[in-house]
Amino acid sequence: MFQSSLKEAQAFQELYLPYTGSYYRDNRNYSYDLTNNRNTTSLLSPYIRYRLLSEEDIIKKTLSIYSFSKTEKFIQEIYWRTYWKGWLEHRPDVYDDYLTQRNELLKNLSNTNKYQKVINGETHLSFFNDWIKKLKEDGYLHNHIRMWFASIWIFTLELPWQLGANFFMENLLDGDPASNTLSWRWVAGIQTKGKHYLARKNNITKYGNLNINENIKLNEQAVCLKENKDYFAKNLVFDISENINLDSILIPTDDLNFILNNKFRYKNIFSGIPFNDYNDHKFAKQVKDHIKNITISNFKDNDFYSDYEYIIEFENYYQSFSAWIKTKNIKKIGLPYVPTGNWKKIYKKLINKNPSINFVYLHRKYDMQAWKFANKGFFNFKKHIPELISKL
Repeated sequence: MFQSSLKEAQAFQELYLPYTGSYYRDNRNYSYDLTNNRNTTSLLSPYIRYRLLSEEDIIKKTLSIYSFSKTEKFIQEIYWRTYWKGWLEHRPDVYDDYLTQRNELLKNLSNTNKYQKVINGETHLSFFNDWIKKLKEDGYLHNHIRMWFASIWIFTLELPWQLGANFFMENLLDGDPASNTLSWRWVAGIQTKGKHYLARKNNITKYGNLNINENIKLNEQAVCLKENKDYFAKNLVFDISENINLDSILIPTDDLNFILNNKFRYKNIFSGIPFNDYNDHKFAKQVKDHIKNITISNFKDNDFYSDYEYIIEFENYYQSFSAWIKTKNIKKIGLPYVPTGNWKKIYKKLINKNPSINFVYLHRKYDMQAWKFANKGFFNFKKHIPELISKL
C-alpha cells in the first residue's frame, strides 16, 4: 500500500491538498469513499509519524490554499498528534506504566487460545478478522476503524487494552507511542475518566461500508474501565543552549527533517537507527523496512541534502557512530529533542558510551510553543490553535 519514500509522501500531500477543506470535514469519518473510489483521508500519517513531512510544513501548505476556517477540522487532526505528544511529555510515566503492564500481560496471556485467535483473525466477527488482515498486510487502518477495533477488542472480546495497544504498535507504519497509547486509554475510558468509546453496529454499518449479520452482537452497554492511579502533569523545562554553532548533528528516525525545517547548516550528519535497541515493541518487518526506507529517502531524494556529507547506518549503528566522531574529530553534536518513546533510551546509551562528546539538545519551536498548552484536555489546547498557527 505504501512505497515508503519521500516522493510518495510529497505526492500524497499534493494530491490531498484540494480535499483538506469541506471534503475532509464531511467525509473523514467514512472508512472509504465508494462514490469517488478514493481514501477519505490523506494517508500522510506514516510520514508525519517520523517527520519525513512535518506537522508545521503540512499546516503551512494547507493554509497556502485555504483559510483556517475552511480547513479547521483537517488542521485540528494534525494538532491532535501534537497534543498527544505534549500531553505524554507532561506525564511520561503513563507510557512507562503501559509498558510494564503490557509485559506482565504478555507473560500471562500471550499464549492463551483466546488471545491467539484474536490476533490471527479467527474471531466470530468476520469484519474484525478482515481488519486484522488489513492491518498486517498494509500496516495501516483508517482512524475510525481503529476506534471501532479498540472498542471491540476491549468491550466485546474482553481483552486488555494494553495488549491491543501493543498489537497496533507492532504492526502500524504510523504507530506513535503517544497517539497510540493515549488513544487506547481514551477508548477504554481511563484517559478522560468516565468517558469511553463504544463501537455500535449502526455506526460501523454507516461509516464502514459494511453489512453486519443481525446475529452478531457487540457490547454496546459496557461501562468504562478504571485504573487506581492518577497522573499529574509536570512542568516542561527545555534545556536550550544559546550556543547553537554546531557543525555536527545526529538525526533520529523520529525527526527526519529537523535540519530542513530549521535551515541549520551542518558539516557532518549521522543518521539511521540501532534496530536492536529499538525494541519497546516487537515491530513487524514491514514497520522496520518502512523506517529504513524513509530514512534513506529523506537524504537521497531531497535536493536539499545534495551538498551535504552524511552517514546512514542500520547494521552497526554504535560502532559506526564511534568511528564517525573519531574520523571527523567531532567534539560537539546536536541532538534534536525526541518525545517519550524508544529514542530516549537510544540517546541515553549514546551519551553514556561517549562521555567526551558535548551533546547539545535542539528543540523545535513548533513543539515548545504547542506542548505548554497540552497539560490539560484537548478542548483547552484547541482554543490556542489560531495563536499557534500565527507563530509558524
